[in-house]
Amino acid sequence: MIDLQEGFQQAASGRENIFLRAAALGFPRTQTRESIAEIIAFSELAEAIDAPVASYSSGMKMRLAFSVMTMVAPDVLLIDEVLGVGDFRFRQKCLAKIREMRERSAFVFVSHSMGDVERFCDRVIVLHKGRMHFTGPPREAIEIYETLDDSHGPAHGPINLTRAMGPTFANAQAIMDVEHYWCDAAGKAIAELRFSDPIRLTVRFRAAVDIRNLIIGVPVWNANAQYTTGLSTQMNSESFDIKAGEAVHFALEIVGGLMNPGLMKSMLTILDGAEFFYRQPNPDLIVRAAPHPTWGAVTIPHTWRRIAPLEARTAAH
Repeated sequence: MIDLQEGFQQAASGRENIFLRAAALGFPRTQTRESIAEIIAFSELAEAIDAPVASYSSGMKMRLAFSVMTMVAPDVLLIDEVLGVGDFRFRQKCLAKIREMRERSAFVFVSHSMGDVERFCDRVIVLHKGRMHFTGPPREAIEIYETLDDSHGPAHGPINLTRAMGPTFANAQAIMDVEHYWCDAAGKAIAELRFSDPIRLTVRFRAAVDIRNLIIGVPVWNANAQYTTGLSTQMNSESFDIKAGEAVHFALEIVGGLMNPGLMKSMLTILDGAEFFYRQPNPDLIVRAAPHPTWGAVTIPHTWRRIAPLEARTAAH
């Protein structure tokens, strides 16, 4: 299943293209004729099936192409990035069909969608610059894929990430001897930590001027250039007043189990009110795999509890 629309004739109808596509897959016309009603029903394109494919939207073409593939029952099924088919409801229908096909076929799935990889695969190979970088269980492979360095991982787009993080700046006339790094409980610099570990940042600098309204901020992005969250002293009830010549030391701590596995990219910003004194990247930090599935960029603490049926509660009384 690679480039599903390959071979479609734009001037021909959807019905005619079903026969053309099926013939390209090696199916005789008689077999296609027997299956065509099922194919059309799966595609949900009955009202447009006799219109030229040139009049179809790209989503309609993908629906038609995938629906023809439902005839296939191969010994080996190779799928390359073709599961983004149609709207959410139709995509779930396609995923269910893929699961059904997987029961009777050896299954090779190529994708950048980690959700689909985890859903379908028992063993995962991470490729990097055309070579096998890792092979093993899905969760471990996904963690390694998501934490590939921007300069090495083709999926992470360093140009977009640089643009998202914005400009750097340093006013040595206002603050000097700036030092900032992620650390463990003992204050030792670290480059990675476990999902459940608290995340700590050390910040030190010397003020060259009076700072009447100190604000320290740490905007955070993931490796895909998505803005994850912001951390700021403005969340504190306490304000900080720094005198010229004073050396200061701040510590930031984030509760463990909030930041999802992957590469954390962040900036340290130091301001006096609206005036920037310093804006430079923090060292990269890798959050290692969680003991459970995670979704999105952060994990919000929550609990589930089962409520007994009303009848059972009534009987207990």
